[in-house]
Amino acid sequence: MDELTSLERSLTGASGHGLPLKERLERLVSVAARGRAGTAERPPSRRPVPIEELIQGERVENERGEFFLVEADLHLDFRHGGVSLSRFQAVAPESPFILTGDSEFYSFDLAQAVFLDTETTGLAGGTGTAAFLVGVGYVKDDRFRLRQYFMRDYHEEAALLRGLAEDIRGFRHLVTFNGRIFDIPLLEARYRLNRDRFPLAEALHLDLLPPARRLWKERLESCRLQSLEAALLGVMRQGDVPGEDIPEIYFDYVRTRDGRALARVLDHNRIDVLSLAALSALACQWVEDGLADDPRDAYSLARVFERVALHDRSDAQYRRVLASAASPVRNASLLRMAERARRSGELGQAVEWWREAAEHGD
Repeated sequence: MDELTSLERSLTGASGHGLPLKERLERLVSVAARGRAGTAERPPSRRPVPIEELIQGERVENERGEFFLVEADLHLDFRHGGVSLSRFQAVAPESPFILTGDSEFYSFDLAQAVFLDTETTGLAGGTGTAAFLVGVGYVKDDRFRLRQYFMRDYHEEAALLRGLAEDIRGFRHLVTFNGRIFDIPLLEARYRLNRDRFPLAEALHLDLLPPARRLWKERLESCRLQSLEAALLGVMRQGDVPGEDIPEIYFDYVRTRDGRALARVLDHNRIDVLSLAALSALACQWVEDGLADDPRDAYSLARVFERVALHDRSDAQYRRVLASAASPVRNASLLRMAERARRSGELGQAVEWWREAAEHGD
């Protein structure tokens, strides 16, 4: 055993054999720093409880090694907050196109998509960051299948990635939340480091964050996933793990093999996948039904329809805003309608709306 491997085992409880040297060193520095910071507050030692005793799952072996898999099947009648997962089966084919403004998404099928969310060893990305937990969900017959792929130590990463690839390779539609910026580039990098290719590299990828901002940012202070699920689904998490604490919880688990805190991370990831799926269905329902009780939501819907030249539906939402005299987006709606009237040659109507906007201080 070389000195580096010996040091890794003493600090983390396992070697980083097979990882790039830079990543092994970053891992040691991080663990050592936390150890120094936490020495004064560390509680008395207690018997570590393995994750296998806390969460029902199975050890899965393949040609790359072993990882831990957690599975759950929910009937499509299951409601996550106020949304039934059966809503996937009723999504109109044009709804994802309206949400994204991209014709590629016409007939994007949520019932044929895989919903994906990761928990990682860092929040900034980079080659030193790994996805230690990947949660996916997808429709199978009359069930919504949830699968969580967990590496109990770094040497299980290759097996996790291979197992994930084998299960999702057949999907052609992918849904994430901010995954275009974070989750997918990270997974692509990890597959490359393991001399493999991300199985959904060619899948049509719906990142729900941009459509969510278009629909709800006028009214909601935050469009984070947890904020949206609370405001729109009525899901209130109890005892949830803050996202910024998750990397440290995993490092502590690798060092101590105590899975008590980590079990909450798996629960956090499971709810993330369910909320991603439910919010995707809800967003489609909003554009189909014109759900907008608040004038700010009506204004947002009008802008979404306007982007794809659905002017009748857009005008209907703008007029709902104008019916509310005290709306903070009333003048913005007047100016949008005036501009479209100007472009279509209806100058008299445009002048009327400009004059009304001016009278209200614009």
